[in-house]
Amino acid sequence: MSDKDAAGRAILRGARATAFGFVIRFGARLLFLFVAGRLFGATIFGAYVLAAAIVELAVSVGALSTKKTLFPMLDNHAEAGDRAPGHVVADAALLVTLASLVLAASIMVVVVLLPTEWLPPTTETTLFLLAPMIAGQALLDLFLAAARWKQTVRYEVVSRSLIEPYAATLGSIAAWAAGLQATGLVIGYWCGTLAALAYAAYGARRSLGGLGLAHYRPNQSVMKAVLAAAGSNSAVDLLNALYSRIDLYMVGLLLGEGPTGIYGMARQVTTPIRQVRQSFDGLLIPAVARTLALRGSRETGEALASATRLILVIQLPILIGLVAVGAPLMEALGRGFSVGYWALLALAGAEVIQAAFSMGDLIFVYLKPRVGLRITLAGIALGILVAALLIPQLGISGAGLAVLIAYTFRAWLRVRQLGSQFDVHVPAARHAWPLVAAALGCATAIAIHRLTGLSPRRFDGFALIGGLAVYAGGIAVWMRVRGERLSLSGFATHPSGA
Repeated sequence: MSDKDAAGRAILRGARATAFGFVIRFGARLLFLFVAGRLFGATIFGAYVLAAAIVELAVSVGALSTKKTLFPMLDNHAEAGDRAPGHVVADAALLVTLASLVLAASIMVVVVLLPTEWLPPTTETTLFLLAPMIAGQALLDLFLAAARWKQTVRYEVVSRSLIEPYAATLGSIAAWAAGLQATGLVIGYWCGTLAALAYAAYGARRSLGGLGLAHYRPNQSVMKAVLAAAGSNSAVDLLNALYSRIDLYMVGLLLGEGPTGIYGMARQVTTPIRQVRQSFDGLLIPAVARTLALRGSRETGEALASATRLILVIQLPILIGLVAVGAPLMEALGRGFSVGYWALLALAGAEVIQAAFSMGDLIFVYLKPRVGLRITLAGIALGILVAALLIPQLGISGAGLAVLIAYTFRAWLRVRQLGSQFDVHVPAARHAWPLVAAALGCATAIAIHRLTGLSPRRFDGFALIGGLAVYAGGIAVWMRVRGERLSLSGFATHPSGA
């Protein structure tokens, strides 16, 4: 077996394990959304969604980009033998904790001092109570990254897919039963974050053979390296987080908590599309870093192209499923939530584009972070402009459409920069047929649904099965005619000639 095939198979093994965790996690997420929609309602859920989005934005800064930059630091110190891996992680954890707590305290002070008309009271209270969990989420990312450095993904699967969502759901249900409706979702968030963090710390310790805290002393050189790597990359992470949530903030600002709750529910339902990509990230990110170092940007681009195509083929059936049964699914999560169906479809299309075609950002992260920063800024600017125009006219459907337009524009900019900056060119034909097959599948689902004459709020199994069958047939024909294989290739583990 070649070096490149071995790397691709390792990524796929990790992706399968993580994807299984995401399936379990989405089951838990659906349960949580059902609890949030049915027990707490659109307004309280809207306040929670807005507050959580602000906390997650702060996490992108408080984590100091360590879930990406930790890998080369651990590789360098392991090769030099001058610092134990556990101590490198401890150095990073100390900085992440301090940065996160400063951010949390700042947000809490701002909430107290804000004029009451700036934020609804429910959102203010929720944000104040959620802010301390910035540190919990940032450390959770760090410890899971440390475990992944040893190519161990089971701790991420268990913590993110089982412990965090189920603990959050049980905590929310217990709070509601105790009469704490206004803060029940906040209590659930605390329960999920702390339980997952405890397990992630245990997983990092096991993976690294112990953290050696009894003999630990902070190392200034490691901390300086963490801060130096955090500069541009944290700015990119912050803008990426803002980019993926600006629509939510604008819906909250322009339409209020109730519509935000419905829109937030639609965003949550599209989560599996994003998770397909995330299931690859655990081993894909360190593999990209290694391939860049050993093979260069051109060959790394070819490897990422194979990953993009595979991810698209897996993602697109989810989009077809949402076209077929998205409206009844939304209604099941909360009475009146089906009005978010068109927003759901626009967001699903945007997630497909962003998740599959954003892998080129990994090249920017390791070689030219400022290029990725400029692309993100342009996407944010366009997203704000289009959202400001469409939300007053179309409501939450306009917000979803604005996201789709902004993500498409960003993908186009990314392709142009990869070609001009790194001479990385990926022919559109490599991705065209899965998209054509998906379009045929969506059209089939819509046609069958109209033929059955069922209400949009009724589940239509024929439309779902028919749409997926046409898609699967299209992919099979394409693979047979073109002689294509859906595999990962081009990822290196050793230098050429080694």
